[in-house]
Amino acid sequence: MVNKVKIEIAGSRYVIATPEEEGKVMALGREIDSQVRQIMSGNDRTSLNDALVLCCLNYANAYKKSEEGADNMRSQLTDYLEDATLARIELDEAKRENERLRRRVEALGGAEDGQGKQ
Repeated sequence: MVNKVKIEIAGSRYVIATPEEEGKVMALGREIDSQVRQIMSGNDRTSLNDALVLCCLNYANAYKKSEEGADNMRSQLTDYLEDATLARIELDEAKRENERLRRRVEALGGAEDGQGKQ
């Protein structure tokens, strides 16, 4: 379902056709409006277009950093999963060795019992 959401940025009105929830789009519009106004208030010679471009650059930079962070987290998770898999293999090997040694001890104990009875 496509929603038509009306937002206002720096006095200009826009109608956005989006599948996103209206409240979410309106909140984004208010956030962009606030950032654009803040950029423009810092310099009287900054045009609306300049402010929008700077705002877009800020968002693009934040997006790239977010993507890099997500890639880093995925890499760390992969490393942790590999470590966990190796630990599981080592645990299974240790359990098998433990069981082999237990059987050997039992066998040796039984052999000693047999020698002691003779």
